[in-house]
Amino acid sequence: MKTIYLNFIIITSLLFFISCDPEADSISGCTDNLACNYNAEATEEDGSCMLPDGCTDETACNYNVDALCDDGSCAYEADALPNPIEITYVEDFVSGSVDSLLVSHIHLRNASCEDMTDLVVRKLFNNQNASAYFCFNGICFTSVTELSPNPMLLSPFEEDDYFKGYLSAEMPGTYQVTYRFYVENSDPIQLTNVTITYEVN
Repeated sequence: MKTIYLNFIIITSLLFFISCDPEADSISGCTDNLACNYNAEATEEDGSCMLPDGCTDETACNYNVDALCDDGSCAYEADALPNPIEITYVEDFVSGSVDSLLVSHIHLRNASCEDMTDLVVRKLFNNQNASAYFCFNGICFTSVTELSPNPMLLSPFEEDDYFKGYLSAEMPGTYQVTYRFYVENSDPIQLTNVTITYEVN
């Protein structure tokens, strides 16, 4: 009888310890609340999170066939602009000192449902007291370059944030540089001018 009682105590104790095992209550899943497959009940990250990576609506102009988690970027015909060369961000006033390198950033977007091919930029600047140059489509050019020789391709509603316009002046003053973004051989012509004011002290 004592043996049966002792076995009962041992088995009961084992069951108690097993039920208290924290591993038994853990739930594997995605714990990132930004992910499409976020699991609010998950207590252990399992590496399965799918973060927003593009537009998943097949009816959108910028549908991404490789996207698994929609990022809210879907754009449609109604979102297109008459002039598709859209400036989404620009630093149109930059100040600095003589002999320092002043830089302005410009973000471009193809605000249309068609691929934008042959997008180039022309620099309009003529002042002997300063040098202006720019970086476009992955390449930075010298101050003697006026027209970018490397046309850019932008997919529907794709944005590019690489462009930078630089200026270095030998004398104090106000300098203005105009950058003309346009699609070569477009009919009707598609262009957008951006003027940057550099204040040199």
